[in-house]
Amino acid sequence: MTIDSRTTPAPLVSIVVPTLSRPAPLTACLDAIAATITEPYEVLCVSSADDEPTQALLESRPGIRNIVQEKSEGFVGAANAGFCAARGEYVMQLNDDCILLPHSVDNALRFLRAPANRGIVGQAAFFHDTPLRRNIHQQIEVEGVRFVVCHVRGLCFANFGLTERALGEKLRWYDERFFMYGADPDFSLKIWDAGLRVEPCPGALVRHLELDDGGGAKRRAIQAQDNALLFAKWGMTIPAQASGDSPEKPS
Repeated sequence: MTIDSRTTPAPLVSIVVPTLSRPAPLTACLDAIAATITEPYEVLCVSSADDEPTQALLESRPGIRNIVQEKSEGFVGAANAGFCAARGEYVMQLNDDCILLPHSVDNALRFLRAPANRGIVGQAAFFHDTPLRRNIHQQIEVEGVRFVVCHVRGLCFANFGLTERALGEKLRWYDERFFMYGADPDFSLKIWDAGLRVEPCPGALVRHLELDDGGGAKRRAIQAQDNALLFAKWGMTIPAQASGDSPEKPS
């Protein structure tokens, strides 16, 4: 089912979910979104026309805006397609294997809209669970699970973050030279470069399942390529130990 956005009220929050051939985790992701947000919102799933299992799933989910690409344009291309179609005042991106914890989006909204943060904080960074043990900007433990926000050269960045759509449009969303791993740290760095801050929101939590697709060697090569571009773009020296995996972005 495709929702006609021209006939529905504009939401406060748009959640963009690029997805490809993973209907089971996508179902869990969409269920968690529906269970946790109280403010008006929309979900935009960006999918490929030839991904029949995902098309069947999304047709069965009323209220989902399904943005169908003729062929897969990769993670960053899909995310940008969703961002450009978003109607909410605030926008965030989730992977299809992510689970939002209760009240997380509502808490991030309150955080960004707090008088002390208006005009100062450009992005609320969600804490996410990860085995990463380096480049940790801040960490908390909730019911025995460790959640972190990371940094790149001392600057906080959001693996998953909420920002005003107007700011994202001004910054032109994700740089499409990245495959995936460098896109969100780069976007956070653009927010810092614009004179705003990226700050952790302790009440905003994401479980990232990081499902194993069997492509570990290929994934590490892509991470290294994205890392090299990220550090070159921002005039940073890439750490020697980062040649095979992401130094700043764990997923």
